[in-house]
Amino acid sequence: MGTFPNFSNIVGYAQTKLDNRKNNPYAISKLNSWVRVTSGVSSDSADGLTIVSNPNFKLFGAAGISSFYGNDKQSGTVGTTWKGGAVNPSVGQGYRPSPTIESIEIDEGAGNLSRKASFSIKCFSKEQMELVTKYFQEPGFSIFLEWGWNTVDGVKGIVNPLTADSISNFNNFTNVNARRQLGLGEYDNYLGFITGGGLSSENDTWTIQVNCTGFTELPSYLVNGDNAGGKDVEKPKPESDYKNLSAYNLSLPLKRWMLAFNALPSSRKTPEIKALQDKKDFSLLSVPIASIVNYINFDPRITDKVNKFADGTALGRFFNIGGAEQGDGDKAERVEIPPGTPIVDDNKFIRFGTLMRIINQRELKSLRIGSSNNQSMIVHSSDCVCAAFERIFSTDKSKLFIPNTKVPKFDLNAAKKSEKTLSSIPIEEANCSINGDGLTITFPYAGYIENGTITEGPAAGKSVDFSNTLNKKQNQWGLLDDLYVNFDFAAGILDSTNITIKDALYQILNGMSSAVNDLWNFQIMETQAPNAITIDGVKIKKGDSIVSIKEVNFTPNGEKPEVFTFSLIGTDSIFKDASLDLDMSGAKMNQVIGSRLNIKSNKETQPNVGKLNAKGLKDKILGEVYRKAEASVKSVDEASGTTSEEKEAKEKLKEANYLNFLGKLGQYPKVDIRAFKRSGKKEDKTITTGFNINDVLYVAVYDDKQLLKLGKGQIDKYSDVSILLPINFSFTIHGISGIKRGDKFSVTGIPKKYEDNGFFQVISVKHTIQGMEWTTEITGGYRNFNGL
Repeated sequence: MGTFPNFSNIVGYAQTKLDNRKNNPYAISKLNSWVRVTSGVSSDSADGLTIVSNPNFKLFGAAGISSFYGNDKQSGTVGTTWKGGAVNPSVGQGYRPSPTIESIEIDEGAGNLSRKASFSIKCFSKEQMELVTKYFQEPGFSIFLEWGWNTVDGVKGIVNPLTADSISNFNNFTNVNARRQLGLGEYDNYLGFITGGGLSSENDTWTIQVNCTGFTELPSYLVNGDNAGGKDVEKPKPESDYKNLSAYNLSLPLKRWMLAFNALPSSRKTPEIKALQDKKDFSLLSVPIASIVNYINFDPRITDKVNKFADGTALGRFFNIGGAEQGDGDKAERVEIPPGTPIVDDNKFIRFGTLMRIINQRELKSLRIGSSNNQSMIVHSSDCVCAAFERIFSTDKSKLFIPNTKVPKFDLNAAKKSEKTLSSIPIEEANCSINGDGLTITFPYAGYIENGTITEGPAAGKSVDFSNTLNKKQNQWGLLDDLYVNFDFAAGILDSTNITIKDALYQILNGMSSAVNDLWNFQIMETQAPNAITIDGVKIKKGDSIVSIKEVNFTPNGEKPEVFTFSLIGTDSIFKDASLDLDMSGAKMNQVIGSRLNIKSNKETQPNVGKLNAKGLKDKILGEVYRKAEASVKSVDEASGTTSEEKEAKEKLKEANYLNFLGKLGQYPKVDIRAFKRSGKKEDKTITTGFNINDVLYVAVYDDKQLLKLGKGQIDKYSDVSILLPINFSFTIHGISGIKRGDKFSVTGIPKKYEDNGFFQVISVKHTIQGMEWTTEITGGYRNFNGL
């Protein structure tokens, strides 16, 4: 478990071990591995079963571990209890070898929520097999794996004595890393639970296969919405909807929460979720659930009122569509909105941090692994930082609303601009930050991230990086919790049957990303708790293993990193094997080719979409094709007439274009307005005759992916390094612990453009023990230097 997608360095003790292996084949040739597997299955008389493969008897004896032999009356010892007592079948054939651990694999790979493990045990009698399956084939029961080299350092980390408490401590990665350091990279362990396996036989031997998953993945095995099929699933009894929402004595924040609760799927209308009206979410801002900033366009009376007044007033029925110079007031061209045209549709949005509080409410339980540990069952999103740019907006109102203070004030001319960056489009900005209840919600964030801490704004002083190394410039990032997801879109997914929580979240997150041209790549993964916190009675210690949402396209800023360097060839190479892979997916390849061939978005002979291999070079043939095509388009434009009939046709076309424009636009009432005045009390903002659209509406959604694309280039402009490119370097070395996801490294001996212009970041770590050999396989994704 590592820091990915944030950057980190390979720990010092691992670097030392790796350096000591260079030009030292004799020391490596003497390494033999051992494995110890421990089951959590216990009885009233004895705790657990432990099996050791290939022990160094002298060293293991010093560690208090028994040896295993057979005799004429009994087969070899199957294993020991946690206290060292022998575990044998009550009957069986004598002089049969003890069971052996044939192989073990631990995979911390990209795309995995948590670490996976699998191992196989070979038994030499039917009685041994039946006893071993009792301990290692029960789904959901705990498994603790240890492995290392048969060296003094390799056995220092062995956990002794084995107890429920001592084992459960390794659900905290602070303890795991401390144990790795104790073994100086020659010891490692894994804690998980059984999620599958199999049994096979050959002659008189049996092979038991065991598959395991980390405890942090427990929530993904819970079926979303309490609505799984099956007679054994207890379904919740829905709570009644809130009534009398038009009563004047209701506060506006409480009313918005009640409207949202009433709109929830029945599977989410539980007593626990209804009780959220008095609680806060888990975001960095700790926003009350009953706050107006969490809900956009939930009151249908306000929507009806806006549309009614827009249909009947001069200010409402005319809309500026831009002129020769934007912002010139009376000079700006206007178009009349046809009577009956709705200005606000019925899409409504909920703040993502609030949605996660509702989702997590069902999972606010704890799994007690040991005598003192609790496993958090919630999915954390509060420290998820997303890539952003200054004028970002959503292109899909059925998925996403972005509360940006500098969103373009869209008009008919906006999409016609040919500038290469959105910031150069001379149109006004609309402040769509969400303000209310003393809170301000905005995306992107105006403050900096310095050493993992937000410097200014509502979340100033809050941490977003447990390693305290993250840096990012202002307006280049935002918090996932401060985005607004379309409520009906999310509710429809949450109401689906037979779908896991993990899969439901991925559908919601991927839908949100699609609204910004797939700018974000959200992954749900195992991380470390940045601080000790208590969430509704569940205590989480610093370093505890938790499930978090991360946006892996986000790239930190910083100085050109000093990284550990591997050698591909020569006496300093410690690779057993290595490969450099350039694997561009079909979708990515089509995107690049399509961009390069798009005459509308490119005037130069070579479009500015980045070059993998032809940096600094141009395609002259493509350039000539562009020139001839542009000349043809220009001649057609010059030949067009301007007769009165054509002018009339243009006016009708302008009106039709406006209706099309309005269909692409998303405008929604601000959160602090009411449909009616409150009699006898201080007035809230109200919709009255003569209102101005821009005074009461957010204008933050516009269906124009090409326009959004113009702004996306700012990310590369202001980022020191690129997102992960489709270039991977994979290598296998003799086993070592301490290398984690997020670590940086470079390689000498590969093509110079990759060696000099970037570095690799570890995205996958896999340990394999086969026979007496432990190998570690590392895959690194390539990041190119942009501005360093």
